[in-house]
Amino acid sequence: MKEREKIKARIRTKKTKKLDMNRIKDFKWELDQILKDLPDSVKGNIKGSIYAKASKLGIKETKDFIMQKEEEGTISEEMGRKIVKLLYRYNRYRS
Repeated sequence: MKEREKIKARIRTKKTKKLDMNRIKDFKWELDQILKDLPDSVKGNIKGSIYAKASKLGIKETKDFIMQKEEEGTISEEMGRKIVKLLYRYNRYRS
């Protein structure tokens, strides 16, 4: 019985940087302030995608998504830099 407990204790998932869910309201408000110059239809899609990727996949994947949107011309480079800084301010290691 004790051997099973030891084996279970050793199994750990790799932790990655993801969005800090304790500060989500502040993150969403600041993200909204950064994206306020975009049209509403685009802003909603971008906000939802950034939030979902940052909370479920990780900060690195979200940064790649933001760079892709910069290349497409959906968001400006300055806006992209601000969002990346925001992501790094509101992240923590989670499994």
